[in-house]
Amino acid sequence: MKVGLQMFTVRGSFRIDPMGTLEKIAEAGYRFIELANHKALTDPGTGFDTNVDMLKAKLDALGITVVGAHVLPLDEQNIDAVLRYNKDLGNTTVSIPLDFWPTEEDLMKACGNYNRLGEICRKNGMRLLFHNHYHEFQRFNGHYILDLIMAHTDPELLSLELDAYWTIRGALDPARVIREYGKRIAMVHEKDFPLRQIQHMNAWIVADQDTPLDNATFHAGIKPEYFTEIGDGVIKVQDVINASNELEIPYLLVEQDYMNGLTEFQSIARSMQNLKRMRGLEW
Repeated sequence: MKVGLQMFTVRGSFRIDPMGTLEKIAEAGYRFIELANHKALTDPGTGFDTNVDMLKAKLDALGITVVGAHVLPLDEQNIDAVLRYNKDLGNTTVSIPLDFWPTEEDLMKACGNYNRLGEICRKNGMRLLFHNHYHEFQRFNGHYILDLIMAHTDPELLSLELDAYWTIRGALDPARVIREYGKRIAMVHEKDFPLRQIQHMNAWIVADQDTPLDNATFHAGIKPEYFTEIGDGVIKVQDVINASNELEIPYLLVEQDYMNGLTEFQSIARSMQNLKRMRGLEW
């Protein structure tokens, strides 16, 4: 399993100095990255108006490979431009990073849309993934939302990018979930939860598991103090790696939403330092 970096982790630095940021990522030992475009309506690329030819040349010079891209929003209006930009980088995977469903009917409509987008990706030699947070472990009529998404989408058109941190925040064991979904999982995201905040790890202490969250409520519940670097918290990261390797999942991507007392580059270096103590990883 290869270690990579989700670029949301260094979003502040990349916005100011994209090429210099890539250099520091390479210095920290990362050779695989996933883009994080949260402005895809106006920019099909990185979200920061990065020229694709300049970006590709820099990536090639540093020996960095793009293995994925979060695209928000992704729809039939922008998907052609998004896929073209990513194909120019040599990337063959894009992800839906976040979505919300007020009702089960809305969820079923969304699943139909995921299938349509997945078919467009497939026709272009690309693969579509869905990235979870904790609210996918809320329930409609006793069924987890994530289970419903997987049951009502075509495995040939939509795969899962499982976020181990958000899975444990949803009160499930990520290693067990990895084994349950099996080959449906294409990549795994990892961050860690600090011991000093352990009483807040289960999201259902403050949220109703049977009342789907909306965007505002979801973001109001995300606090910077609930994050720490991989290996510095309570998540059993080695168990996640072991389960992933059993299924030959190719990438473990470091994704740090917030840093507490560290710069972005100190944070990715700290996670890399800790990951190098673990078994079953490559760089």
